[in-house]
Amino acid sequence: MTPEEEQVFAKRRRARNWAIMGALAGLVVLFYLISVARLLRG
Repeated sequence: MTPEEEQVFAKRRRARNWAIMGALAGLVVLFYLISVARLLRG
């Protein structure tokens, strides 16, 4: 594998990691908001 190919794979991996992190952060915020809403309503 050439250094250029390795850079491409590293860039794709980094982008995928950011996407996964964003999805997890979104779920955390969603669960937090649901919990707060249930506490306030309850």
